[in-house]
Amino acid sequence: MTTFNPEKLAKFFQRSLNALPQPYLSGLPNHLSLIYFVVAGLDLLDKVDVLDAQKQEIINYVYSRQILPSNDNPEHNIENCGFRGYNFIGEDFCKCDSNKLFNDNAECPPEFDLPSTPNTYCALLILKILGDNYERVNKEAIIKSLKFRQRSIDGACSGSPHVGDYDLRHLFTASAVSFMLDDWSAIDKESAIKYILSCLSYEGAFGQTPKQEAHGGPTYCAIASLTLMGRLDVLEPFKEQLLFWLAKKQITGFSGRTNKDPDTCYSFWIGASLTMLNRYDLVDFPSIDAFITSAQHEAIGGIAKEPGTLPDIMHSYLSIEGLSFGNHPSVQQILPALGLSKRAAGKNWVDILDNK
Repeated sequence: MTTFNPEKLAKFFQRSLNALPQPYLSGLPNHLSLIYFVVAGLDLLDKVDVLDAQKQEIINYVYSRQILPSNDNPEHNIENCGFRGYNFIGEDFCKCDSNKLFNDNAECPPEFDLPSTPNTYCALLILKILGDNYERVNKEAIIKSLKFRQRSIDGACSGSPHVGDYDLRHLFTASAVSFMLDDWSAIDKESAIKYILSCLSYEGAFGQTPKQEAHGGPTYCAIASLTLMGRLDVLEPFKEQLLFWLAKKQITGFSGRTNKDPDTCYSFWIGASLTMLNRYDLVDFPSIDAFITSAQHEAIGGIAKEPGTLPDIMHSYLSIEGLSFGNHPSVQQILPALGLSKRAAGKNWVDILDNK
C-alpha cells in the first residue's frame, strides 16, 4: 500500500476475533494475548465500538479464564490464581458462574491448570478497554499468587508459579499487574531493580537475562518496569549510551538487535522505550511510517513483519502502537508503559505515568 488504510486494518482485526488460521492453534495457551491484540488494535483505531454487540461475551470469556481460590480454604491453590490463556483440559468455560466473584460450585479449575502473568496482564487490559470495572477480578488472590513468581535469590520473576523462565518479560508483566491492581505488596521492588540492572549488556541496553545480547523487547520490559515503579532514575548513569543504542536501531523501520533487518514490531518496542525516556525526537518518523505502510497487505488489510510477507495480528497491533508515537492522525495516543490507549486508561493512570 502507498498509504496507511485503517479501515482495512480494522476489518482484519474483526475477522481475526472470530476465526484465525490453523497456525494460530499453537498460540492457544496464550489465547488472551491474541484477543488483546485484536481488541486493543480496534481501540487504537477508534473502532472499538464495532465490538458493542460482542462486548459482554468477550468480558465473560475473559472472566471464565480466571483461576479462583478454594471457597472452603482461600489459601488452597492460591499460588495458581490469576488468568490462564486457555483451559488445558479442553472445556470451553470453567464450571463456575463467571458472573460471580467467587466460585460457589466445583473447584475451578483443577490445580494443574496454570495461570501466567502475561495472560493476567492481557486479561486486565482487555477488561479495561471494554469498560469493565474489575468487580469480578479477585485482586487479593492475584496479588498473593504473584509472591510465588519472584525469586528471592536475584529478584527475577517467572510467568507461572515455580516453573518456566525467569526473565525481564515476566518481571514486566508482574509489574504491570501490580500497577493496574494498585498493589505492589507482592513485588520486592529493590530486588527487581537489581535484577533489571544485572541484565544490562556491554552495549548499554538490556538482554532477556544477565549476560545476554541487548535486544529491543527486553529493553522495553526493563524501561517499562522502571516507569511503572517510578524508578527511571536508576538509568541515569548510562542513559546516554542507552539512548544511542536505541536510536541506532533505526534503519528505515527499527531492528531489534545490532546488525539485524528492520521489523515492524520494533516500532513499538524501540519507539515506546524512546518515548518513556522523552527522546522520541531522535526518530525519523516519516521513515517509520513509510516502512509500516509498505508492510500493510493490500488484500488482507493486516500488517506483516516486513514488506512482502503475510500479516498477523501481533505485528498489526504493535505497528499501530508504533504509529501513535509519531502522532499519526488515524491512531489514538497510548501509554507506552502499559500498551494501552490513554482513552481506555483514564485520567488517573495517564496522570501517574505521564509524570514519571
